[in-house]
Amino acid sequence: MEGRIWSVRKAQWDTDCAGLLGVRGEVFIEEQGVDILVERDGKDGECLHVIAEDMEGIPIGAGRIADNGKVGRIAVIGGWRGNGVGTAIMHELHRQAEQEGIWHTYLHSQSSSAGFYMNLGYRVEGDEFLEAEIPHLKMVRSGHRNELPR
Repeated sequence: MEGRIWSVRKAQWDTDCAGLLGVRGEVFIEEQGVDILVERDGKDGECLHVIAEDMEGIPIGAGRIADNGKVGRIAVIGGWRGNGVGTAIMHELHRQAEQEGIWHTYLHSQSSSAGFYMNLGYRVEGDEFLEAEIPHLKMVRSGHRNELPR
């Protein structure tokens, strides 16, 4: 997929839910074997969402953040990983959160992905635990409110 064009934008749950759920279904349910009842937790309507799309408008990545600062459902289709899509999704989620006054975010990272989140300013808090039968770590990040112009 190198050299291919993609973009990230704020998603609207009402109109983008099929694309968001399609990406998450492919990554979490099909690829990782997460139970559909765990992945579809009923909280999507309460969250801000981001979607990544290729140049044809086909969804290739997704993510969400709740009003309590919990980031979740970060997913990038296999063939697009390693191209900066996940990082762009996270930057857009942080931007949206800060616009809403959410400066401190946290997430439950799959343990194998902790390095990705550490590169984005997250740090591990606590011990490893199982979520959806996959080892996870709680990770936290403080925003940069004091660095922004007043």
